[in-house]
Amino acid sequence: MMKKKIISITGICIALLFIYGSGCKKMVDVGDPTTTITTEKAFTTDGTAYAALAGLYSYMLNGDGPQAITLSNGGTTVYAGMSGDELTNFLGTSNDIDYNFVSNRLTSQNDLVNSIFWTPLYKSIYNANSIIDGIAASTSNLLKPAARKQITAEAKFIRAFNYFYLVNLFGDVPLITGTDWKANAQVPRTPLADVYTQITNDLLDAQRDLPEDYAITGGERIRVNKYAATAMLARVYLYRSDWKNAETEASAVIANSQFAIDPNLDNVFLPSSKESIWQLKPASTNINIPSYEAKAFTPQMSWEKDIPEDLRPLYLDPSVFSDLAILFFPSYYMTDDLSATFEAGDQRLKAWTNFVETPNSPPYTGATAHFSSKYARQGLAATQYLVVLRLAEQVLIRAEARAQQGNLSGADEDLNKIRTRAGLHTVSSSSKDNALAAIAHERRVEFFSEWGHRWFDLKRTGKAIEVLGSLSYKKITATQLLYPIPLDELQSAPSLVQNPGY
Repeated sequence: MMKKKIISITGICIALLFIYGSGCKKMVDVGDPTTTITTEKAFTTDGTAYAALAGLYSYMLNGDGPQAITLSNGGTTVYAGMSGDELTNFLGTSNDIDYNFVSNRLTSQNDLVNSIFWTPLYKSIYNANSIIDGIAASTSNLLKPAARKQITAEAKFIRAFNYFYLVNLFGDVPLITGTDWKANAQVPRTPLADVYTQITNDLLDAQRDLPEDYAITGGERIRVNKYAATAMLARVYLYRSDWKNAETEASAVIANSQFAIDPNLDNVFLPSSKESIWQLKPASTNINIPSYEAKAFTPQMSWEKDIPEDLRPLYLDPSVFSDLAILFFPSYYMTDDLSATFEAGDQRLKAWTNFVETPNSPPYTGATAHFSSKYARQGLAATQYLVVLRLAEQVLIRAEARAQQGNLSGADEDLNKIRTRAGLHTVSSSSKDNALAAIAHERRVEFFSEWGHRWFDLKRTGKAIEVLGSLSYKKITATQLLYPIPLDELQSAPSLVQNPGY
């Protein structure tokens, strides 16, 4: 008979995490458990197991409390966006903790690297491991085989999702797939290739065991299914330069009738959009700001709606504007370089951004500053969910994979699906390099202010030093393409070593 397995701090980290708003201790250094509950108690029935899974999803959107910023509710969008060439912060150098992302001058003592990325990622992984291990160890007959299979597959997906961001932010990281807190504290950094193997295996398991549709959530796309796993596999294969498998997995998603490129740009980030593959749904207590992105990119006043055109010259007087700028600028806005990248007639600039005009005198440049409006503050009912995976990415993944394999006509066909939706003319690539450059441009203007795609794209394609090094405010070197391991983690886990250059 299987012995009863004890799961450290599961009572807080799983069953009660989002009721009381508490979180696990650090992943690599969990510390002595103060509360334990047995697997039978945590995973006795389908209901208790699904409650643990609900907590895992909730943590991704809510972090350690309502409106707390974490990597999966806007943190990656904002901070990886600043590390690339997408975003800058309104306060500039006066907020050096933020501006160090803009200038690529992070240190191991930057608290945000830990609080937004390292710790939340490993908390999610620990909780996913607790669910996977707890279900495997449970001997309860009230925990049905179908629930075991479904919940385990979802937890594996979320573990893989979090590890994907860990390796792309930090490089080699400790690969931890269990809940033994003493053993976890001793795990050294695992080679990136081995972590990717675990990511791929978890996603293949999830793809095999998850349902194909969204029936379990009444049609809402707020829990992962087979096609979410397939979409993540396509991305992973793209990042690993496995072009054939990237094309195969992306094609499986594109061919499924549940999904379609939404012809109306205004609808893409609505819950009803068929373009969404996976969304995170805000809790009813947090619907005014469904994610940190809405808060980060929404100013207090709208230049277009609140300032009549005949009064704008008054507001554009530098002495007046300096006092009022904080009302019209959000906390983070698009770089001039990004705004200028949109082609004439690109409807995404109108549909997915807002703007504020600036005075034509120092310290301003007279340029129109844009910021993302993909998400907005909401009223008493949630009208938007946070989109994690959407079909447009799969189309451009396949375009890139096809171009890499020499199928230029196929690459153009996919590329033009996205361009046509944006109101742009179609293109015909004359070479592989031409096609790849066009796809990279399209990814930039399609996925701006979404999940750090631009930062990761520059790194994976080897363009980061060339592109970012040309910007006067960047001090980018090869060592700064990875974030530093937080100092607290290095001090508490002697087996960890710092990334070079920090």
